[in-house]
Amino acid sequence: MTTFDRYLLQRFLYVCMVFTIAVLGLYIIIDGFTNLDAFQLKSEGKGTTYLVLLMAERYVYQSANILDLAGPTIVVISALCALALMLKQGEIHPMLAAGVPTYRWALALPVGALLLNAAMVFNQEWVLPRIAPHLQTNHGDTVNDKQAVQPQYDPKWWIFITGESTIPGEQRIDAPEFLLPPSIAGDFVKLRGESAYFYARDGESPPGWLITKADPPLASLKLTDQGRQALVPQPDGTSIFISATLTFDQICQQNSSLRLVSTPELVRRLQQPAASSISRRGQLVQLHARLTRPLLNMLAIFAVIPLIVRRERTSPLQQVTNIGVCMLTLGVMYGGSMACHALGQTGLLRPEQAVWGPLVVSGSYVAWLSGVVRT
Repeated sequence: MTTFDRYLLQRFLYVCMVFTIAVLGLYIIIDGFTNLDAFQLKSEGKGTTYLVLLMAERYVYQSANILDLAGPTIVVISALCALALMLKQGEIHPMLAAGVPTYRWALALPVGALLLNAAMVFNQEWVLPRIAPHLQTNHGDTVNDKQAVQPQYDPKWWIFITGESTIPGEQRIDAPEFLLPPSIAGDFVKLRGESAYFYARDGESPPGWLITKADPPLASLKLTDQGRQALVPQPDGTSIFISATLTFDQICQQNSSLRLVSTPELVRRLQQPAASSISRRGQLVQLHARLTRPLLNMLAIFAVIPLIVRRERTSPLQQVTNIGVCMLTLGVMYGGSMACHALGQTGLLRPEQAVWGPLVVSGSYVAWLSGVVRT
């Protein structure tokens, strides 16, 4: 890596840092002031210090979520700004005069984008799944406060699961109700309890729900062969463990749960029978989108270079036009990708076509743009 490469990489990362701080600051200010009443209600009588700490805790966790959503845009816009500033200040002319190809002296931008893509993958696969309970709370609430239950069927046994409320910090449902189908109990039976705790897979132990103080007791149920596999008695005699594939995050804030699980967990869900075709399509689109997002980000970087450093000699006014055209192009690339994702989730396109189609079109367009770059 040459001195110029290090200089360009440093400038690119610096612009990324500035944009990241600006985006997070803007989000915290707007969201914080909009929902200040909710924070004040929760901290009533506990002083200003508790209010500040409550808000700080929420936005520290939410920052990882915001970076996952805005990260690709920040990376691409930072590359655009870094190139535009260097072109404005005449810093690339010596490199071009020395005969260095544009794609060679701009190599630091794709390298920096690769590093930032790796950081975003780490955030998606390791950070978000571990802080998911903190991201599923309402304003002013903590992971130990009650949240609403989103009732749905467990796809393994078709047991309908609902309850009074959830506690994300303990992965618990208060006053749970499990509606057992005839394939489990010979007839429809409503199994209630004091609480239901979710336990993830641990080695050979299957995932499932532990119902405490179950009513009716397990001994009074006329279980089928499937029922004896699904319901496991516990030593205390009052608790029942139900092996199930429906996880806690699917019960709590179902709409955001797909973004907050790791890719191995997403693949595991796809291997299980889906509760509906809509759910399966959403999972497939999410999986393919994760695989293609780094590629789409890199294509956007390679689209920025020729659109900003054009072959034609440009005036300051023309450079502004080039930036506008570049922004429009990026908007079409990302907007078209999001629109196709939506079509894939609705079933108008196959999930594979909805995700990989925009990538193929964008790649072809970027290859065509290589002919207009200044050399």
